[in-house]
Amino acid sequence: MKSKSLTQPLVSVIIVSYNTRDLTLKSIRHVYQSKGFKPNQIEVIVVDNNSSDDTLEAIKSNFPQVKLIANSSNRGFGGANNQGAAIAKGKYLLLLNTDAFLNPNSLRVLVDSLEKEQRLISVGPQLRYQDNRLQLSGGYLPTPLRVVFWMWALDKLPLIKNLIKPYHVYSLKWHTQPQYPDWLMAACVLFPRQEFLAVGGFDDQIFMYAEEVELYRRLKAKYPQRLVFFNPQTRVTHIGGASSKKANAFRLVHELQGIEYIYRKHYPHWLPFIKLVLYSGAFLRLLLFKFMPGRKGAYEEYKNFFFPKK
Repeated sequence: MKSKSLTQPLVSVIIVSYNTRDLTLKSIRHVYQSKGFKPNQIEVIVVDNNSSDDTLEAIKSNFPQVKLIANSSNRGFGGANNQGAAIAKGKYLLLLNTDAFLNPNSLRVLVDSLEKEQRLISVGPQLRYQDNRLQLSGGYLPTPLRVVFWMWALDKLPLIKNLIKPYHVYSLKWHTQPQYPDWLMAACVLFPRQEFLAVGGFDDQIFMYAEEVELYRRLKAKYPQRLVFFNPQTRVTHIGGASSKKANAFRLVHELQGIEYIYRKHYPHWLPFIKLVLYSGAFLRLLLFKFMPGRKGAYEEYKNFFFPKK
């Protein structure tokens, strides 16, 4: 009879793909190059959201050991990760974007963090863009005051930004030191599988953006003594949308919808105030970008926020 350590993986890596064939293959390759693990300790699960390219065929050809879930429709980031978590066997779950690439030591460092410190509920690495610039990747839960500071850009003013811990941490220095934030970007983040499943995973009503914030809110409510750990001892490359101003606006607009959903679900008595803050901040950006020739794409994103295309 085989021992449990040989038959059950230590960590299950879940990758959600959607028309990202080459990035997905590269991401998987980097996972399998991780050092410090015995054979079969790493399980890779790819959930494909109905890609129209040949992602599935390429994975089967290059990495036949990968477990594949082929969706007939796009289930979104949260829904697809939940599907992967449902079949995962590892003690830990690593959620990894297709455009995020582990360094050889990254996975070992992250797993060791949870193995050595039982009070942790989640851990993530320092993220870097392809050109090695630091990437912002964490913050604190969006309380009403934090949402006001964020939407009205008060968290960037020198005399005000240090008054409260911000929803999004913009400080590069913060990202070079060990931290205990409330949430981390889900481009690359590790959870104990049992705790992730105990809170029901992601709320798949949030199709994309802010879903990790809502998840961390439920984790904090169920496990108030457990901590989130930002570990800068290891770096992971994440392409993200840094090179596209339109992509940044796209993310923010959808994040506004996610924040509105979080308040509708968890704090309905605050919803009218939060909607006022969100919509006033978005309207100011709409006016600003209208008169900036280089931000036409961002202007269109905010215009669509107020006047959705049918």
